[in-house]
Amino acid sequence: MSMRKTALVLAAALAVIAVTAGCHTQAPNPPDFGYARGPEGGLVIAYPICPGDTVSGAEIYADDDDFTTLWKARGPRSAETAQGFFDLGSDADFAKEEQPLRGKLPDGFYVTVFEEADGKEEEGRDGWIDLSRLEGARLGEGEFMTHTGKVMTRTDINAQLSCS
Repeated sequence: MSMRKTALVLAAALAVIAVTAGCHTQAPNPPDFGYARGPEGGLVIAYPICPGDTVSGAEIYADDDDFTTLWKARGPRSAETAQGFFDLGSDADFAKEEQPLRGKLPDGFYVTVFEEADGKEEEGRDGWIDLSRLEGARLGEGEFMTHTGKVMTRTDINAQLSCS
């Protein structure tokens, strides 16, 4: 097989893998997480998720050379948490806080969410959270900031996914 033909076959195979990977979605890459300040000053996450899938846990990673884990929790306490709406960095919405947050959240960090789909847990999407975007932002009821600076509703966040 020629080098060109091999490259085309490989590119096609990678395209199939990219389309079929994940929680049966074809989302923007990556789909935006939403975040906002909660009523008590905490950080609320609106994670994009397909119907039937559930959030089983979340982690916060520092933007450093080692991607240091700052917080880790598992086991949603409520249906709302399982559907991707939860407080970040606290044990309020998860049954088991495997690593408590020590100190305050940094201005920028990564969040990884774990999903359960068809009875199997897998690492979901990662999202970048930039808290400086919230400074001076006027979010309405039910609105969330995204890492790109777009303001979205919970419905808009989930609508990024093409769920099957």
